[in-house]
Amino acid sequence: MSRFRHPGKRALRDWLNGEHDGGVDNHLAGCQRCAATLEELAGETDYGIGDALAAVYTPPDDLAERLERRVTERLDSRVILDVITDLFGAGIETSKLLLTEDRTDE
Repeated sequence: MSRFRHPGKRALRDWLNGEHDGGVDNHLAGCQRCAATLEELAGETDYGIGDALAAVYTPPDDLAERLERRVTERLDSRVILDVITDLFGAGIETSKLLLTEDRTDE
């Protein structure tokens, strides 16, 4: 075993995260106990990452209902907009008919 003291779990986690320290590198090469601890920590890290990824990529339970409600709201708002546009269009057309002079007298 090297003359370096056993690194703590924090130092080993840092080492797993890429913060390599020459003393930790040398110690791990000759210390089975710390190598075993490192393997345990690596397993915990993988497990935590897997849970985090599953949480991120798993859709919420009510996703389908929320999407359906939003699509329905959007379609309803478009129908209302179409009705308003038609009402304005009818008013404009009526105004044109009432305000244009009949040019057939010329």
